[in-house]
Amino acid sequence: MGLDRPHAREQMELELVREVVLARRRMDSLVLAALALGAELMDHDSEGATATRAAQILEQYAVDESAVARDPRGALRADMARDHERACRIGLDADAGIASEQYRRRQRQTALLCEVRADLLDVVRKCRKFRFDRVAFADEIAQGLCAATDKLVVGADMDTYRAWQRGMVLKLIEEPVRFGPPRVMATVDAGPERGPLTVEWDSCERRLALVARMARAGISPVVICDRLLADLSVSSPLRYSMR
Repeated sequence: MGLDRPHAREQMELELVREVVLARRRMDSLVLAALALGAELMDHDSEGATATRAAQILEQYAVDESAVARDPRGALRADMARDHERACRIGLDADAGIASEQYRRRQRQTALLCEVRADLLDVVRKCRKFRFDRVAFADEIAQGLCAATDKLVVGADMDTYRAWQRGMVLKLIEEPVRFGPPRVMATVDAGPERGPLTVEWDSCERRLALVARMARAGISPVVICDRLLADLSVSSPLRYSMR
């Protein structure tokens, strides 16, 4: 059956996520537009002026559907983070006061990884026009991979990156968190001078080390890009990510 194929299931999942995000954002858009119009109704002296202003406000709060279609999972994660921040601001979250810099860094890093994955997928889509020119295709993929690597460097800690680059994974454990998927922590043997080190699996540093190892081994940018995309589609070796 068609849905038994991984690609078909992936497409169906993406379509479902896209529809959910669009429905949520359209509802938010209508509510915000209604609130904005209601706040200034007393300023309008005619039905025509009110209708004109209503149209302007609706356009102002219109949902960018192309951005959602480009990266549905990234859009969903962004919406969930926004909802959590709103709950913290209005006091609905009893634990709002304990949100730490570590949590915020994880949110920023997850958003960055989603962005890198979306950029790589966009590069692959654009490269289809070079399907009869393998050299041009490889060059475009290489440029896109370099841009993605540059973004990963921005979000990486170099000490952790070097640990991933030198070491081997000794143990994996899951740590549940209040919001979002659990953290998967890896114990890495970082070498005789440093010993075992506990680092997060779903990280920019591990992806950078993966790219560096493959590049040193002489693997082509096309294969590296494919491997990196596959890796970015999961948040841990134990479960599928919301990406």
